[in-house]
Amino acid sequence: MEMILVLAIIAILIAIGAATLGDFDEQAKITAARAQIGTVSTAIKMYKVNNRNLPPSLDALVKPPANVPVKKPFIESNGIVDPWDNKYIYKSPGREGKAYDLYSAGADKKDGTDDDVH
Repeated sequence: MEMILVLAIIAILIAIGAATLGDFDEQAKITAARAQIGTVSTAIKMYKVNNRNLPPSLDALVKPPANVPVKKPFIESNGIVDPWDNKYIYKSPGREGKAYDLYSAGADKKDGTDDDVH
């Protein structure tokens, strides 16, 4: 009987630990997405300086520019993918008079829901 009680307590502790780690993992992904959005925004600005207009899509950022001596993309192809393995959403022009909108659809992978990361 005591052994069953000990096993039950261990199972409960494992369940609590797994739930807590799951929350930390999701928060870490949100934090990473916000940091990556900053990096992608910088690449968009570099593209605009180089081409005098905003990129038509994020895919334009991963192609090396033709009019510079050093042929490097503005950002690596994995840089336009969020922590949930989806491309960041880029819209130009953006809402409310902004030049562009850049965000992640978040964990549910649906645009326009509460878990979108801006």
